Amino acid sequence: MTTGLGVDADGVHALLLDVLRGADLPVEDVGDRRVLSLLTGDHKRTIPVLLQVTERSLRLTSLFTGVPDEGHAKVYGLLLHRNERARHVHFALDDDGDLILTGRVPLAAVDRGLLDELLGELLLTADETFDAVLRIGFAGYLGHEQRWRAKAGLAPNPVGQPQGETGATS
Repeated sequence: MTTGLGVDADGVHALLLDVLRGADLPVEDVGDRRVLSLLTGDHKRTIPVLLQVTERSLRLTSLFTGVPDEGHAKVYGLLLHRNERARHVHFALDDDGDLILTGRVPLAAVDRGLLDELLGELLLTADETFDAVLRIGFAGYLGHEQRWRAKAGLAPNPVGQPQGETGATS
């Protein structure tokens, strides 16, 4: 289907599927030109992403975390500051208060290079920010997990360690 701008939304959808499959990413075409995929980061191990081709734009949405348990002002401040550096992908809240990453680009701008850039920005943003958000917004949970790990004789979770410490001994 061609938009009034001469851009074929179905063609962009096909390109999106081709790029995701070419990158060996999981692809689930869920209909209405919507595609689910999953990126893998170093810190945020699983990064789900919904990509939707509309008549005028390509939109992406990714669940980052649920509603923080604590430290809301600090978490939101961190994410708003991170948004200053963003090009296409920004932090937002969904209707339930969960933290999401979202982006939108005009359909006419979509090509292989831009798709690679969008997915890369999503991965980098999620991965760079994840540990800090966990330490601030889920500190109580992390503390409980660290105590459980110590009691069970397990190595500490590095996310729960103060920055700069890994719990490793030399």
